[in-house]
Amino acid sequence: MAFVVGIAGGSCSGKTTLAQALVSHFNRATSVQASLLMQDSYYADLSGMTLAERDRINFDHPSALDFDVMRDQLAQLKTGASIACPVYDFSRHQRCAETQTIESAPVIIVEGTLILEQAILLPLFDLRVFVYADESLRLERRIQRDIKERGRTQAFAEAQFHQTVAPMHNAFVDPSMQHAQVIVEGALATQLALEQVLAHIPAP
Repeated sequence: MAFVVGIAGGSCSGKTTLAQALVSHFNRATSVQASLLMQDSYYADLSGMTLAERDRINFDHPSALDFDVMRDQLAQLKTGASIACPVYDFSRHQRCAETQTIESAPVIIVEGTLILEQAILLPLFDLRVFVYADESLRLERRIQRDIKERGRTQAFAEAQFHQTVAPMHNAFVDPSMQHAQVIVEGALATQLALEQVLAHIPAP
């Protein structure tokens, strides 16, 4: 049975960086392999909508994600089976026809803004981690990311953050911190955050 670590936190809090660092640690520095499962793969399939309709969806609300499929596939990974993970096309806001095979491993790292908000996922986590970062830091990082990686303007990034990201964070993400067993400060250096989480993962 795999040991499953769930890492939640706000958008641009540092959770993805921490999740990737954990996977890298296990796959490179130890004899224990790890696999990564990302919430972003599980956005609901909106191919039945027009692009204009899809553009109006609030993608920061839990209803935008198919957590039932995520739960089922995480349960498969936990018991040792591989999965055909959905692939999501963010440019068109719809699920792709192809899938990505993810193999099970002794350690499964799961990351996403809302994974600790979902009661159906909580029983599958052996360790629940929340990466906390204050709003100003998350906004600063998101603007940098959206300009560099997604070709957006600063004005667009700021408007989106204040219109949907921050309200959904306050309504759903932040309250889910109560389910965490470990809270990591998002401003910490990655290595320090990594060490803090590793201290709670039992040796194989």
